[in-house]
Amino acid sequence: MQRRGRAPSLRWRIVGAVALLLVLTNVVVGVVTVVAYRGYLVGRLDAELSTAADRTLGPGDGRQPPPGAGSGSSGSGSQPDPDNAFIGAPGQAAGTIVGIYREGSAVLAGYTDAAGVQHRLSTAQQRTLATVDADHGPVTITLGSLGTYRAQAIDSGSDVFVTALPLGDLRASVVRLVAVIGSVTLVGLAVAVWAGAMLVRRSLRPLEHVAAVASSVTGLDLERGDTAIPVRVAPADLVRNREVGAVGTALNRLLGHVSNALTARRDAEAGMRTFIADASHELRTPIATVRAYAELSSSSTDVDAIHRNVDRIGQESIRMGALVEELLLLARLDAAAAPARAHAPVDLTALVVEATMDARTTAPSHRWTLQVDDDPVTVSGDVAQLRRVVTNLLANAWTHTPAETAVVVSVQRVPGSDPAVVRLVVANDGPPIPAPALPSLFDRFTRGEASRSREHGTSGLGLAIVRAVVEAHGGSVRAASEPGRTAFTVTLPA
Repeated sequence: MQRRGRAPSLRWRIVGAVALLLVLTNVVVGVVTVVAYRGYLVGRLDAELSTAADRTLGPGDGRQPPPGAGSGSSGSGSQPDPDNAFIGAPGQAAGTIVGIYREGSAVLAGYTDAAGVQHRLSTAQQRTLATVDADHGPVTITLGSLGTYRAQAIDSGSDVFVTALPLGDLRASVVRLVAVIGSVTLVGLAVAVWAGAMLVRRSLRPLEHVAAVASSVTGLDLERGDTAIPVRVAPADLVRNREVGAVGTALNRLLGHVSNALTARRDAEAGMRTFIADASHELRTPIATVRAYAELSSSSTDVDAIHRNVDRIGQESIRMGALVEELLLLARLDAAAAPARAHAPVDLTALVVEATMDARTTAPSHRWTLQVDDDPVTVSGDVAQLRRVVTNLLANAWTHTPAETAVVVSVQRVPGSDPAVVRLVVANDGPPIPAPALPSLFDRFTRGEASRSREHGTSGLGLAIVRAVVEAHGGSVRAASEPGRTAFTVTLPA
């Protein structure tokens, strides 16, 4: 299997992109500069060529060479001597080629070098020079070993005067310009790559810190209960630049959410273990009682004793059944099964009246008082679950208070509330609940001073069921206790 090469880092990708853009920019600027500079030099050379051509043509009509050109022979129209002052005349630059053509034949064609020595053009060079058209402007021609020239022809009637200036100096200037631009580009590229690498490295350093924070989280033993994630992206890295700040802030929020989720999971697991342990403990006692009475019955021949044992076994079975029902109800409420049931209008006033009358019959030693409005108070909910709420609150009131305790049950609408709410209060003047027990009063299977359930034979789930049902109906429940008054207040949407 072929292994893929390691991808380049983001830093070098950025530096490479910047370097490529810099090279492309310099190439475009260099090409435009060279083309413009060459055009400028060619324009200047064409101007000099025009001046040299006019100087070659001389004053007058230009039908004869300038004075002195025919010093080697006499008579008008005679052939001029090429070794005369006409080639390299004053004002002509060294290397200026001059040619005179009459009826297509070269009368004169040569140049004077920088040392003042005059040279004739070869036959091939003369033929090339003869191709210059007088009807057009300056053109570029190549004269063999002499190189490239810029040439212009002027037709004076009987003769054609051709003047040419060398392009060597112009090309040398362009080459020097190209060399300068190339050198500057290379040096600038090297400096730009170095500076870009340093700048990108400095800019991405906070991102490296963010990556380090993310990597350090993998070293935490989250599976064994480490819920606190102390590592965070430093505030200094969050303000370096906007992009890294956004990534760092998102990572910090993510780590916070993960830490909270782990804490919630740990608490839920601890609560579940406690719940299972408490449920097992509550069920162990009646099961042990049932087993003991069953063994006594199996070894006894007394019919009356057997009947008493069977009655005791039935009572413990009823106790276990009630406990199991309460556990199932809490499980359904935890799973949000109860709120999914269809709610219907419930006459809370009638429900409270019925439950209070039942409590008077069950606990006649207590003094019961009922306070309700003339108009029925109606809420939306499940009638069976709301009846359990009222029943559990009343049972809690008479179970954990001595005889002759006054219990006041009231239900009414809260005036001026928006949205409208209903308040159910069960208050008594019995002994107060210890302050340390109040925060855990609605927990399941509370222990110690937080619950007196074991003392009175209850399961310790009554108030937990009250809170679960009330919250499932969108309400709330709270307890307040002080000497002379203990009150449980339930608030439900009207």
